[in-house]
Amino acid sequence: MISYILILSAAAFSSTAYAAQAAYAQCGGKGFIGGTTCVSGYSCTYSNDYYSQCLPSASGNAVTTKATAVATTKVASVAPLKSSTPVKASSGTTYKASFTQYGSTDTWGSGNCNVATTACGFYTSPGYSAAVSQNEFGVGPGAGAGPGCGTCWKLTAETDSSGNSLTNAGNSIVVQVTNLCPASGNPLCAQNGLTGTNQYGANLNFDLCIDSGASAALFGNSGVGLAVGSAVQVDCSQWSGKVVG
Repeated sequence: MISYILILSAAAFSSTAYAAQAAYAQCGGKGFIGGTTCVSGYSCTYSNDYYSQCLPSASGNAVTTKATAVATTKVASVAPLKSSTPVKASSGTTYKASFTQYGSTDTWGSGNCNVATTACGFYTSPGYSAAVSQNEFGVGPGAGAGPGCGTCWKLTAETDSSGNSLTNAGNSIVVQVTNLCPASGNPLCAQNGLTGTNQYGANLNFDLCIDSGASAALFGNSGVGLAVGSAVQVDCSQWSGKVVG
């Protein structure tokens, strides 16, 4: 009887274990529920605390973790992006960037942007946060946390949308990425890779979270809701705030 029970228990466990994740799918990260092994030829590669991805075995440092059995919820594999597959930004490289804003007081009803239901699954309190364009975020809508989650950026505003110098030109803040600015239906965030640009010639777009105070801090008294300038990825020791979630 004991042997029979053990066999049933083993069968029940194996039925809840996840299959190997597809190529380029998420395979780990804080809050992730799903398989942590990859199909043949791919290794689960650490990107940051919130995201690990199945990449060709030759690249990165493989994360050798065992699949965890979860009784109820399964997560679908995330297919790789096609022509817009992102190339991770190099820390210290300066990119031309456009800056917009979203949140509870915008004109299109976005709601509070500083909540745990962001694509990254966390928010900042205190601390400035932003959504970043899909080419840097790393995955599309509905795919959960991307490799851009938790990265920190120094943003500097210089001009308005017409190229006129802002009254507070040169103003800078440091934000942490907590959300996705999707490419679909949004030309500002539809750049093709990090060399592609939007209509303002920007390689990246940062949609500043109003509710974190980021937009007010960057735009200041300039009177604009869209600015163009530069963005450089920095170590998060330069960011002032606390991650919640």
